[in-house]
Amino acid sequence: MQKRFAVLGALVCALAMLTGNHAQASYNYSTSLSVTSTTGGATFANSATGATVTLGGTTVTLTNVARTGFGVPSDNTVNIGDVAVTTTTAPPGTSFSFNYTDVISLTNVPPPGSAGTGSVTITGTITLSQVSTGAGIVQNAFVIANPPLTTVGGIPFLVTGTNFGNPTINGANGNLGGRILVVPEPTSIVTLGLGIGMMGIVGLRRRFRSA
Repeated sequence: MQKRFAVLGALVCALAMLTGNHAQASYNYSTSLSVTSTTGGATFANSATGATVTLGGTTVTLTNVARTGFGVPSDNTVNIGDVAVTTTTAPPGTSFSFNYTDVISLTNVPPPGSAGTGSVTITGTITLSQVSTGAGIVQNAFVIANPPLTTVGGIPFLVTGTNFGNPTINGANGNLGGRILVVPEPTSIVTLGLGIGMMGIVGLRRRFRSA
């Protein structure tokens, strides 16, 4: 019985260490959106606040976002760019699309780690079709949705593009959705693995004794 409690205690400590590293993580982020090309005769313009794409009386506006004070949980679903569509007249043709780049800048706020900044880049294509003054289809496809792991201030971050919130034509904004994950330190993973391994060893010993 005492051995069982000792093993359970080791596992609880390992889990606490793993959770503790997640809970301590604190960071800020901001985005920088730009359009790289269009189809269907649309034109675009990039600025310090984002980008716009225009075709006839239809305009798509991409707006940068900035957020601070992320800590718990360390795996956050976040907005990585606002998307708005306004139109006064239906655009010519059946559809148009544009390619965009979204640079997500991360700032680590210690502890843990040290003060530092880094960035990852996500790209995608937004397509509009059947647009009128009150309706339309707006779709997003991430081209690069899973950039490599990025270390900022000694802390590994994983940023991914995950979903798209559709804007309402001449109505509510939509958004590009992503996730920012603070990856646990390798030592914590090893400690957790040791705790689980100890439980397995005790289980095997009990099976051998009862055989």
